[in-house]
Amino acid sequence: MFAVKLPLPSPNRFPRLLQQLPALAAGLWMTSAGFAQSQEAAASEHAPGMYITEYRVLGAKKLDRRSVEKAVYPFLGPERTPEDVDAARAALEKAYKDAGYSTVSVLIPQQKVKKGVVLLQVSEITVGRLRVHGSRYHDIERLKQKAPSMAEGVVPNFNDVNRDIIALNKHAGLRVTPSLRAGVIPGTVDIDLSVEDELPLKGSLEVNNRYNANTTPWRVSGSLSYSNLWQLGHTIGGSFQIAPERLEDARVYSAYYLAPLTGPWSLLLQGTKQDSDVSTLGGAAVVGRGEIIGLRLRATLPEKDGLYHSISFGLDRKSFEQDLIVAGQAISSPVTYYPLSLDYSATWLEKTHSTDLSASVVLQIPRFGTESEQFNTSRFNANDGFSYFRGDLSHTHDLPGGLEAFAKIQGQLSSGPLINNEQLAGGGLTTVRGYLESTSLGDNGAFATLELRSPSLLKSGDEGKSEWRFHIFADAGYLNIDSPLPEQDANFTLASVGAGTRFRILNHLSGSLDAGLPLIQQGVTDVGELLISVRFMADF
Repeated sequence: MFAVKLPLPSPNRFPRLLQQLPALAAGLWMTSAGFAQSQEAAASEHAPGMYITEYRVLGAKKLDRRSVEKAVYPFLGPERTPEDVDAARAALEKAYKDAGYSTVSVLIPQQKVKKGVVLLQVSEITVGRLRVHGSRYHDIERLKQKAPSMAEGVVPNFNDVNRDIIALNKHAGLRVTPSLRAGVIPGTVDIDLSVEDELPLKGSLEVNNRYNANTTPWRVSGSLSYSNLWQLGHTIGGSFQIAPERLEDARVYSAYYLAPLTGPWSLLLQGTKQDSDVSTLGGAAVVGRGEIIGLRLRATLPEKDGLYHSISFGLDRKSFEQDLIVAGQAISSPVTYYPLSLDYSATWLEKTHSTDLSASVVLQIPRFGTESEQFNTSRFNANDGFSYFRGDLSHTHDLPGGLEAFAKIQGQLSSGPLINNEQLAGGGLTTVRGYLESTSLGDNGAFATLELRSPSLLKSGDEGKSEWRFHIFADAGYLNIDSPLPEQDANFTLASVGAGTRFRILNHLSGSLDAGLPLIQQGVTDVGELLISVRFMADF
């Protein structure tokens, strides 16, 4: 019980009111709907308002004393009417609702007001039953455990309910919708969770011609994941990429394990093994075999006004058995190092536009499991104490007539010379179309893309989303190398224009075709040498 008091005024200040207060209190009754005093009688007697010295709030457990006092204090004092008492009741109920307790009600019990003390009764309605309907692939008890704000016996706070529902719906192939109704047990509320879930096994297969110089053109990649391991929401997955015409051109295999932790935190363990015996850049280039093992601690940050964002902290072990090819001769240059990383990603969603941001900082601490000589052998003037920032910002905007505009900038800024595994690559489908993948490498660089998309020629239906658009584009980029070798180019510029198309049918089949026309000669690509890039993907 909370008591909110106001000191009585001195008799010298309000003598007439003090003399009349006992008579007013003796004839005043309150019910759950308000005071039961007859308005006609009050009008005939011309009685002044009463002096309320205290509100005694019964049953208030979820709201702290300060919040209760703040709600009812304005309605203490002299010349108070039944309407003031009802306003105090409404203010206290609003305070509960503002705090997230929408099932709480505040009543005015039937009473006689004595010595200016008014009783308010709080009814904190609890969850009587929590039921789950429609779940096929997710354990019902596990789903209940992931919704503690709706547990039986709990007074539901709908701020927490919303948080739990959002967390549940972040699981791939799971959609949970809550509904409330009056409880079977009087004084309770029952909550039903309607579940629409899919088999947590997901996969994809893609064919594309994203290839490097001196390699065969086609690539095949695939992935497979299961997102509800142990019925705990753990995810395990793997992927591959190969060059089917000549496996020596590209063989990359990777796997990961994602484990949810407390609250917004999760832990990701990932590994990659790659193998290539082809010099992709010609001249002086680095090729070879290597492994990457990484650990990421990730946190989903609170959503706000259409902003969805997350942050992660990482540590990798990167080991490469490389051959530095100079004038046709191979020089062995193995390197092992342990970079730290900090990554931030965000998506802003609005009705007519969306924006995506990703930013990362990579830091290699000197002598942290490395030898500086390894870096210097792999790259002139490189050392085992390096850092760089890499960022990517894109924006999609709806235009009149169903058109879309897309813009993107990305880049990297480094502290000095980097080994090729950490350099920024230019050329290809994600940077400057019209050039082969990784046509040029640089320690620093920036790329920009502008794209205008046509209205969709397909409409989405009940069976899934379908879209087919044509587009025109302009891409450009610049790369710079720190401490270049004699006769080595230090700056690389790429630019292209072109057109293409993308489609997605029923959420499972997608593809794209881009025809890029290079405007600047770079690597093995000449000006005006049209390059067509295609990709087709099926997923389930």
